[in-house]
Amino acid sequence: MSKKITLDDISKQLGLSTAAVSKALRGLDGISEETRKLVIDTAKRLKYKSFAELPAETKNVTGKVMFLVDHRVITEPHTMASYFYMDKAFKEYGMQVTLQVLPSNDDELLVEPLLRDPDIIAHFMFGRTSAHIAELLGKANKPLIIIDHFFPYSNIDSVMVDDYYGAFLAVKHFVNNGHVRIGFIGDNKLSPGFHARYRGFCDALDYWGLDLHPEFMYDIRFVNAYGDIRFNILQEKLDFKHLPTAFFCANDPIAFVLNNALIAEGIQIPDEVSIIGFDNLDSCQWQSPPLTSLNYPREQIAVQTLNLLLWRMENPGEPCNKILIQPDLVKRQSVSIAKK
Repeated sequence: MSKKITLDDISKQLGLSTAAVSKALRGLDGISEETRKLVIDTAKRLKYKSFAELPAETKNVTGKVMFLVDHRVITEPHTMASYFYMDKAFKEYGMQVTLQVLPSNDDELLVEPLLRDPDIIAHFMFGRTSAHIAELLGKANKPLIIIDHFFPYSNIDSVMVDDYYGAFLAVKHFVNNGHVRIGFIGDNKLSPGFHARYRGFCDALDYWGLDLHPEFMYDIRFVNAYGDIRFNILQEKLDFKHLPTAFFCANDPIAFVLNNALIAEGIQIPDEVSIIGFDNLDSCQWQSPPLTSLNYPREQIAVQTLNLLLWRMENPGEPCNKILIQPDLVKRQSVSIAKK
C-alpha cells in the first residue's frame, strides 16, 4: 500500500509551512501566484489527494478554535504573550481564536457548554491545567492540543519548549564565565516544565564536572492552599549569608524576586551573584541589571501548534505527538565573569 501524501510532505518538499501549503491549495489570500503554482504542481506530482476530495471536517478549517487557560494564570505576562502569538498565527490562516478561562474546579456542568459549541473545531489547553478537564474535552471528538504542559499518561498532542535543553544552555553560559558554585531556584511540583528544568540543571552540572551543592538548591512550594502562586516567599527562604556565585531560576518572575531581594541586602548583581531566568518576558530588559533569560519561542510554538492541528485533522487516528522546540539564550547584563 502506497504512503498517503499529506500537507506535511508537500511542505517539507518546498520548505514552506503546512499553513502556507494549505492556503495555496485552498486559494486563500496571502500567497503569491508563483508560490501557489509551485505548491499545486508539487501536490500533483506527489499525487496528493485534492482538497475537494478531503473529508468535510478537514476542509472546514476556517472556524473557531478555543484557547483555554486556567483562571489562576490568565493575567500572567507569559500567558497573554503566548495567546497573542496564537491569535496572530491562526488569524493569518483564517481562523478565529476564542479565549476561554477555565473554571476554578473540575465541575462538568461548567465545562459542558464548551463541548456543545458547533463553531469550535478544536480546543487548546494552555499551561498548568486539569487532567480531568482535558479528559472531558476529549469527549467532544475534536482535536485537542496542550501547549506549555503535558500529561505523561494521556494520549493528547502537546507542543512545548524544550525545558531540559534550556537548562543546559543556562549552565553552559555560567561555566563559560567561570562559575563553579551554581544554585537553582524552582518548584519541582509546579509543572512538568519546572521539573524538566531542574533535571536539566542537575544533569548539566554533572556533564561539566561540577559539584551539586544541596545548600544552593531551593525547591520551594510557591503554590498556596488556594492554588495561587506566590513567588515573593522566596526572600523568606534565602540564606543571604551563604550564596553561590550564580543562580539559575526556573522562570523570570522568580529571577525578578531574587534580583530585588539580593539588591535589598546590598549584594551586587552580577558582580557578586549572576542570575539567569527562563521565558524572556518583555520586562527582562527593564530589570536592573537587564536579565539574561532563556527565550520561550512563542511565535514558533504558535506556528507549530497550527501545523499540528492541520496534520491531526488529516490524521485523526495516528498516535499523539509531543513536539519540543528549543529555546535560545538571550544574553544581558545579569551575568558576569566569576570572581576568584
